[in-house]
Amino acid sequence: MPPTLRSRKSNGSGSTPTNNTAAVRTRRRQGGFVPVPASTSDEGALKQVEGLLESIVDSLTNGVALVIPYRTRTPRNVQDISQRSGPTQTQCQALMFPSRSDQELKKFEALFRLLELIHEALLSGNILTKRNIYYQNLDLFTSQVMVDEMIDNLAYTLGVGRDDLNIVAAAKGLLAGPIELKTRDNVIIQCSGANDSGILLPSINSVAAVNFQSVKWLLVIEKEATLRTLVAAEYHLKSKAGQGILVTAKGFPDLATRRFLHVLQAIRPTMPFYGLVDFDPYGISIFRTFKIGSRRLDHEDAATVPALQWLGIRSEDVQSYMHSETAQSLTPPSSQSSESQASQASTAYSFDGLDDAIELPPRKRVKTQQPQDRSGSIVPLTSSDRKRAVNLMKEIESLLTAGATHDVKTAKAQLEQVQKMLMLNIKAEIQAVDNFGDITDWLDRKLCLQAAM
Repeated sequence: MPPTLRSRKSNGSGSTPTNNTAAVRTRRRQGGFVPVPASTSDEGALKQVEGLLESIVDSLTNGVALVIPYRTRTPRNVQDISQRSGPTQTQCQALMFPSRSDQELKKFEALFRLLELIHEALLSGNILTKRNIYYQNLDLFTSQVMVDEMIDNLAYTLGVGRDDLNIVAAAKGLLAGPIELKTRDNVIIQCSGANDSGILLPSINSVAAVNFQSVKWLLVIEKEATLRTLVAAEYHLKSKAGQGILVTAKGFPDLATRRFLHVLQAIRPTMPFYGLVDFDPYGISIFRTFKIGSRRLDHEDAATVPALQWLGIRSEDVQSYMHSETAQSLTPPSSQSSESQASQASTAYSFDGLDDAIELPPRKRVKTQQPQDRSGSIVPLTSSDRKRAVNLMKEIESLLTAGATHDVKTAKAQLEQVQKMLMLNIKAEIQAVDNFGDITDWLDRKLCLQAAM
């Protein structure tokens, strides 16, 4: 039977108006803390979920078929961000009981269970993880991918974000910087980085306020290995551009990290946000997903970082260091040689799909072990790289032609860089611009130059 509908509880974990007021009071008491506005979208989500459950109760009372509306997107949209241009393809359907097939029956049971779990989570203010939903309901869900797809499709059907349903993915992103996060349970998290890996990003739903202290900038880095190197060097504390925040999503832009960055930019709009990615089609696609979002999750309007600026690396950076290589005959071993090959050999994920569920076949990329020189960080494009680059150009051109991008300058710059990438027939990892394992000098120049503009 459907769960009993009841009034929502108000506690420290929920997103209620009283929590937002408490955050404002916290700011007054502690000065440096900037409140994180509590979301009101989950209030609308609760009403919609209860509306669906009430319709099921009415159907049972009247002895008619049970119907749950369910909208899906076509599978091809999951695979490639280069297919971003054009309208999202949507399939509108309804799951019914009694069902027309065993497959529909199983999907109806799984979706009904999801509605039950979401309803209870929204009432209690508790946070669910997709992983727990799967492992606690193995009899209903055949795989983790099935859970991920159904959650995102349900959010899409309701017109809300996944976090508005109080469902999050397991933490992936890392953060290091001299800031403090105050949770809705009044716990203060120090983010300065007691070790060389930073801290795991908490769910933004659990953060009530942020104390930015004296930070001047935020840098989103494609690779975990690069972040670890910078944190070990305390770059976030000692940069010539001032203290800053380092963030990585470990190679692909998961939704939790994107939402976290979206909120930080919203409450600190005057602080510059920069992106540092590889000079290849994948790196640029990662940057664009952080900045403008993805097609599959286009209903997640609170998961973009519109003011994100592209710091690099670019063709001129690569060419500059290629010339410097030819002027040197010997190069000492790099301090980055201990970085794991797994971190350097990027795995291709669906940047436009389920952020932690769909893994594409590994892409051929040189595993940069930084032996005696940096030449291994700059390699020719493969045929697959060139195809992806051409598709990326078409995507950017389509958005520019349609006037569908608010940052024309960045879009044109990236279009030009992809054209140069194809012309030079090279791709390069971030390590191509370091100074024998030390990228801090390059970052100092870039960040100080940006600050002076």
